[in-house]
Amino acid sequence: MMRPLLATLVLATATTAAAAPAPASGDLAIRSVEVRPSDPVVGPSGSVRLVVDVVARGADRVSVVLEPGRAPSGGDGPGGEPGKEPEPDATPSPGDAVPMPSVPSDPVSPEPVSPGTAVPAAVPAALPAVPLPGLGGLASGAMPGVVGASPPRGRPARRISPARPGESSGEWETWRFLPDKPLSRWYPSGPWTVTATAVNARGERAVARTEFNLRRATEIEGLKVTRDGDGVRVTGTLLRVDPVGRVDYRPFAGQRVRICFRPAGSSRWRTVGEAVTRRDGWFSARVRADGEGTWRAAYAGTSRYAADASPQREA
Repeated sequence: MMRPLLATLVLATATTAAAAPAPASGDLAIRSVEVRPSDPVVGPSGSVRLVVDVVARGADRVSVVLEPGRAPSGGDGPGGEPGKEPEPDATPSPGDAVPMPSVPSDPVSPEPVSPGTAVPAAVPAALPAVPLPGLGGLASGAMPGVVGASPPRGRPARRISPARPGESSGEWETWRFLPDKPLSRWYPSGPWTVTATAVNARGERAVARTEFNLRRATEIEGLKVTRDGDGVRVTGTLLRVDPVGRVDYRPFAGQRVRICFRPAGSSRWRTVGEAVTRRDGWFSARVRADGEGTWRAAYAGTSRYAADASPQREA
């Protein structure tokens, strides 16, 4: 349902090739911030560990902070997207409460790197305005971020030089961070901001950001395809990971589901209809049957919930 992709952000000041002159060799700069996986999806159990690579030049120290929300334009901290209401995550029933389990620290050795190319580099966590390391659950009050800079018991960054094969040593270097707090269903779904800060020996700073969406899993279950006169009727139920944590999955209402058909002998799917899920997540659509073939239902997902496709069925 999810393929590990790569999300890359180039410095905001370099929005086009001619937006700003390239920094002189040795000047402090951040070329990119990469998050893997770029589209993490969490289920009712388990968690996802992220890897953050910062490609920087001229830096003595680099830190990374992950926080829920988007960084407002012109601001330094994450928040809602200016001028837009946040996408609703759930509509809990009266009295529903969000559980607040503790997320224990689980230090793990840094990801191995090819011999001769990696030099361990402890990254001080004493940079100003860094949130508390780790996330201890959905507690009231301020939501601390997930910090990539090494706390005393955390996992250090890996400094890899050069950043790419063929580049000269001492130019661009990759600083690899493995935050010791994995993301799970208890973290806010939707946009997250990754802020990387590089500092050189003169105290100068370079900052770059990227975003990713943390999505909860969805599932189309019970798909049925039955003959109905000169057409077929496709029914099923769309579920999502329960946002309030009472059960594993709950019905997902008010969502559009595409009905897809693949003719016999063809490798291409085409959308032949759609349906909207009811309050109980159930959907039904009657579509014309154009010969023999295979059917399935597909959900496109949102910024908070992942896409899904049902198993294939034949009428």
